[in-house]
Amino acid sequence: MKKLLVVLLVLGLASPVMAGQWQFKGSLRTHIGYYDVDENYGGGPAMDGTIAADNVLKVDDKGTLLSLSGQSRFQAVGIASDKLIGVIEAGLEEGTRGVNAGGTAGITEPTESVYLRLAYGTWNFGSGKLIVGKNYTPGTYLGYSSMQADLGDQGDANMLVAGLPYIGRVPQIRLAFGGFDIALIEPNGDAGDLGYGDIDFTIPRIEASYVFRTDLVNIRPVAGYQVYDIENNAAGLSETITSYLAGLGASFKLGAGYVKATVSYMQNPANYGHGNVLNVAATGAALNATGGIEDATLLQGTLVAGMKFSDTLGVEIGGAYGSSELADLEQQAMLYYLQVPITVAQGVQIIPEVGQLDRDVVDLGIAGVPDRELGKMFFFDVNFRVDF
Repeated sequence: MKKLLVVLLVLGLASPVMAGQWQFKGSLRTHIGYYDVDENYGGGPAMDGTIAADNVLKVDDKGTLLSLSGQSRFQAVGIASDKLIGVIEAGLEEGTRGVNAGGTAGITEPTESVYLRLAYGTWNFGSGKLIVGKNYTPGTYLGYSSMQADLGDQGDANMLVAGLPYIGRVPQIRLAFGGFDIALIEPNGDAGDLGYGDIDFTIPRIEASYVFRTDLVNIRPVAGYQVYDIENNAAGLSETITSYLAGLGASFKLGAGYVKATVSYMQNPANYGHGNVLNVAATGAALNATGGIEDATLLQGTLVAGMKFSDTLGVEIGGAYGSSELADLEQQAMLYYLQVPITVAQGVQIIPEVGQLDRDVVDLGIAGVPDRELGKMFFFDVNFRVDF
């Protein structure tokens, strides 16, 4: 919290000089929920490490969670002119109550932290916008789901790591022209060298998107690309690992209701930087028997439908599917949820949600060796959300 106070002090002192106007807003999201993970599931909700199954020792786990979501945030917007604005957003993370892999570890105190979510500036130069700094990338499907339980992602992640292609909020140089966006993005520093020892990036990651809008539907195609070399200098060996993303989203307005869907295909998604709590196997490139590169692929999709019955009551149901492959290794996974957002006052919501993440099985692709169960996590979660 000290870091956040320092940031606010600096903003307050700098405001007469740095910007014509400052706007502040925040969101606090406190969750209480019951989570049940079976013996084949690895891990559990990120906000509470005491709820964690051990799929090696075959120990299941369950329990009640109450914590502050890591997606809670405070944002400051500096408006220098009608052409130039800057955004700084800090996240508030309570951490986990402890680590309890099958009951083997004791409860520890939460680790509190303040982290940087967004830090970017936008210059409107007339025919388009230049956006520089840390921000969501063009390939991010924001607003395609309101799913909010903790799937190991600190909650309130809207399926961004559970069926949607997402590489986080990343430093970038981005141009926007109407509905078209293109960005040069910081390469994934954790892309993996497969034991070669050295990674060399020649170009940054690249993402682009376009939004076609009508009164009924918005259509959003996205694309992404990353390539890098891995080298073993001592042995004089080198290989190239290529990742790419191709996706399509559609959002339909149906009176008081809506339907939103996406489908995406990725090569070597883990190397690209795509986080995933559904498909935990066969998502990164590997070396084959001859020492060459074996590429992993991921096909995933989401479908969400909802309706607002009144200013105070709504409903949303959604699901996601993922299928990953690496050589003979295959995994399929599914997520589904139902939530009923209730607005009790301006800026105050209570959102009960029930659902299940099913990682299904991984087919090892070895004759005579049975598929390995990867387990399920059931959840009932209530999000008390205050936006101010």
